[in-house]
Amino acid sequence: MAMRHASRFTGGVMEIDETSLEELRSLSPRGAYEAIRRAVLQNPWGASSEDLRSALEQMVAAGILTWDEVERFEVS
Repeated sequence: MAMRHASRFTGGVMEIDETSLEELRSLSPRGAYEAIRRAVLQNPWGASSEDLRSALEQMVAAGILTWDEVERFEVS
């Protein structure tokens, strides 16, 4: 999964590319959530809760997940 990380010094966050968003759309909501969580946690620049939140916001904006689904997956 291709994710670009903007500089931490400028307050940048993770950005998911369009190809990856399309791949995530082909997964179940749970599968998409787990895939993005793994991608953020394994990124070579380190991971923060802000990075995960940014990635999830992008997925919700793209219609891949809803916030209700995210909340359900986070507690299970």
